[in-house]
Amino acid sequence: MSDVTNDVKQQIISDYIKTASGRAKLAASMTQPLRLRRDYTSVGRKTFLVEQLPDGALPIYDKDPAVTAYVVGEEGQNILAISKPRRVIFPLFEISSNPEIPLTQIKERRYDLIERAQDVAKAEIQAEEDGRVFDVLDAVAGAGFDNIGATNADIPANAPLTPADLADAFASIERHDLRVARVFANALDYSDIRKWGRDVLDIESQATLLKTGLMATVWGAQVIVSRRVPAGNIYVCAEPEFFGRIPVRTELTVLSADDPKNRTIGFSCFENIGIGCHNPLGLCRVVLRR
Repeated sequence: MSDVTNDVKQQIISDYIKTASGRAKLAASMTQPLRLRRDYTSVGRKTFLVEQLPDGALPIYDKDPAVTAYVVGEEGQNILAISKPRRVIFPLFEISSNPEIPLTQIKERRYDLIERAQDVAKAEIQAEEDGRVFDVLDAVAGAGFDNIGATNADIPANAPLTPADLADAFASIERHDLRVARVFANALDYSDIRKWGRDVLDIESQATLLKTGLMATVWGAQVIVSRRVPAGNIYVCAEPEFFGRIPVRTELTVLSADDPKNRTIGFSCFENIGIGCHNPLGLCRVVLRR
């Protein structure tokens, strides 16, 4: 319905209102299920630069031979450290979800079960994608210093987090002529930052931005909150183009996967992407002790 004009939508609604069955369908479409929390919204793509791969192109990048790159392996699980070659390939992997809906359930529910199943599947894929992004950040931060000091050391801090602790993390990145663009935190750790007040923070209040995870701005960097960020870890990241890449072969796609034999409506939701950090100098992790 997103491609339908307002006049056409109005005509469709008018046609439905004329009959009892049509009014029932309209009522069902406006009834939402009881939900525990809002669907997950991806924040990981704010970390690295997202690049759509042309057909036939391989995700191969030139890197500084003195710096180690960290990428997610082809199976989508292990994090690989690549230091020797001057060129590095970011392996592509799939993240998928396959919701199935019994036909008998579709008419029993008072909301659009098919649309809801697709929304949940997409949220699951986005959450899995972000989990792998933060796994890469943990691998980079946990590597320590190599022979040329190409990784910033963790900054230990005692809760509550202070502006001085975060300022030290900013400085560890800015000393490499990089600008801090994002700060990722769990809601528990963000509560410390929120208490700093408007003298330090520019707190976000627009509902449309809050739904994307953006909570505030501190010293020109966006503070983003996500439940996929491990509690006790705060990631301070440089600008995406100087930090890492997310090559995308196939964007999030939904295909029909019905099973008439078992009387189910199904969908195959998947994406084919790669995730990697080519510049460990663009990350500093603050480790909070509570």
